[in-house]
Amino acid sequence: MSLFWQELKKIWRPGILAGIVLLGLIYYYMFPSFYIEHFSNGPSAQDEFDLSVEWVAQYGPTLEPEERAELDSRLAEEVAIFDRQLEGFPEAAAAGITDYASFRTADQTEENARLAWDIRNGTDCYTISAIQQMLERYDDPRDYLRQHDYFESYTAKEQEQMLVVNSWPRSFLSRSVMDSTDYYFKYLAQWTTISVILLLSPTLVRDRLRRTRSLQWSGRRGRRVLHTQLAAGLVSALLLSVVNVTVYAIPFLAQGPLALKDCPLGNSVWAVGTPWFNWTYGQYLAVLTGMVLALGIGIGAVTLFLSRFSNNYVSMLLKAFPLFVTMGGFFATWVVHYAFFFHAAWDGADFFVSKGAEAVCVTVLLIAGAALTGWSCVKQRKLEC
Repeated sequence: MSLFWQELKKIWRPGILAGIVLLGLIYYYMFPSFYIEHFSNGPSAQDEFDLSVEWVAQYGPTLEPEERAELDSRLAEEVAIFDRQLEGFPEAAAAGITDYASFRTADQTEENARLAWDIRNGTDCYTISAIQQMLERYDDPRDYLRQHDYFESYTAKEQEQMLVVNSWPRSFLSRSVMDSTDYYFKYLAQWTTISVILLLSPTLVRDRLRRTRSLQWSGRRGRRVLHTQLAAGLVSALLLSVVNVTVYAIPFLAQGPLALKDCPLGNSVWAVGTPWFNWTYGQYLAVLTGMVLALGIGIGAVTLFLSRFSNNYVSMLLKAFPLFVTMGGFFATWVVHYAFFFHAAWDGADFFVSKGAEAVCVTVLLIAGAALTGWSCVKQRKLEC
């Protein structure tokens, strides 16, 4: 066990940690901090989120048909509030805007564009629009999915699943929350990949440059140190991933998304998307967190393998750079992007991600990492013979 702790100390060197922390702060303020500062980006999205939280507290995570009628009175209350707020705009009466109905008509004309903009930002207009759009979506008797051309592009099995989702109880899960979750987790996955590569890349290269291997080879216990080093590296990758998730979770959860944790992912009263699985939002967060941790371990194993067979820092850098690009720039962000939802494989793609494909990809990465580290141990054992 003492050897294991010694290997951990070699990995978690103060200089490397300081560099990771500094780069992490720069990365955070350049990218994911935007989705904390603008958790619900725009007044419409904010109203949608606020309404979802309010209705979840009042009705529970789903809207039942018998509860639907109560929202008509809420809409009428908001319209009455708008009419009172309109009195704060004296120029509105001169333009013929005396209530919400006349505002909707005037909002379509170019000469009233500036006034309409001021009124929208100074009243509860966005709240009214959000409620109206939600009610129209809820009350539409037609099959919502069949209104869209993309529905026919799916296979018969996928169409069947989408119709099943469309029959679930109507969830209050907000689209703005899902968008913020998607972008934030993509940046978290990307940073986890980058930080793990930075932490583990020098580990085994440093031993080779300092001729530590030659000294270890003189002792029977030292010949088997590679197993301990790989174990310490994988544990370090997991620990760093846990730290990243924890640090990122604190500001994200402070925005209040867990108020919707019991809301089902699919068939929301807002346009959220179509998931493959009947999870709640809270379960979805847990799954995404598990995927990020698995990414950290899998990429850590690949990094250790490359470090094991690098003669110096330059050769490791030449290997680490494409690993940054492929794993951090593409794979990590792709695998968590609206994971387990119906969506195209990439922008402009003619085919869609299959059911559970993201989990399969992460599993393949873990298997590949295990195979590479296992092969390294087997090769080391042959040298010992």
